[in-house]
Amino acid sequence: MGITQRAQQVLPIAVALAIIVLAGRVLAHTLRHVSVAGVVAQLHAIATAQLAIGALLVIVLYATLAIYEAIVARSVAGPVTARRAMLGALLAASIGHVLGWGAVSGGAIRYRLYSAVLMRPLDIGKMVLLAAMPYPLGLGLLLGLSLVLQSAAAASILHVPPDLARGTGLALLALHALYVALILTRRAPLILGRFLLTMPTPSLTAIQYCVGTIEVCCGAGILHVLMPPEIAPPLLVFVGIYVLSILAGLASSVPAGLGVFEAMIVTLLPHVPKDQLIATVVAYRFVLELAPAAIAITLFVCYEAWWRLPAQRARLARLERERAG
Repeated sequence: MGITQRAQQVLPIAVALAIIVLAGRVLAHTLRHVSVAGVVAQLHAIATAQLAIGALLVIVLYATLAIYEAIVARSVAGPVTARRAMLGALLAASIGHVLGWGAVSGGAIRYRLYSAVLMRPLDIGKMVLLAAMPYPLGLGLLLGLSLVLQSAAAASILHVPPDLARGTGLALLALHALYVALILTRRAPLILGRFLLTMPTPSLTAIQYCVGTIEVCCGAGILHVLMPPEIAPPLLVFVGIYVLSILAGLASSVPAGLGVFEAMIVTLLPHVPKDQLIATVVAYRFVLELAPAAIAITLFVCYEAWWRLPAQRARLARLERERAG
């Protein structure tokens, strides 16, 4: 194995470990004066109306993902029905987000569901890839818009010159414009080394941008609405903070960015009292991650017990009849 190949394998691991260590140091330093009692008190201070709005945004988020998965199933033209595709999206998105490596863990759940109706592995892979695309598209687009439209506020939070913040945002938007131009002009598959990548249609790409934008905005909106209104930054500025924190969590490879996400939020919002901020993030994780994951696990158990197991018993009974005959 050459030096370049070793570097390609070691570098992502080293970067992830560095992010985790840095996040741990930031949290340990920042939260050393934060008491558990103070965080609990701030949790009790979150109004029922705030939790209700957060729950509503969660419903919008997962409903959007479910509808999108049904659209993907129709575009792939396999044996997966819209109802099964929507169930696959709900299970894969909620459980995959908590476990981390959403494309892998969520892909395993999709394979379990879709292979049961004899969908080809290649088509399942297409669905997994298409299902994973909206989120990074939404993250990049919203970060670029936030840096351009709120460059002064973003520059103050990030401690960089406003021109640098605006220029970074414009560069991100330019990358998205190039990608859209490629989608509109190229019909032949894209060759990436040994891989042949079929480009999504313009209409599906538009849907992906809409879905990704809704997904990111709902996530940011949940965290924003759970914050005390008097200290919450403007929503558009907060979206940029949220996206940067999500990206740091994704780069760390820690499940759900646990610890890394919190460290970024605390670092980027130094004016917010730490006990209030930690209480907000705890409530956010419960509303967006833990509660949906618990519901998804229950649904998955019900699927195995009520749908898949009877089907397996029916197939075994049919095989036994065929052997007897």
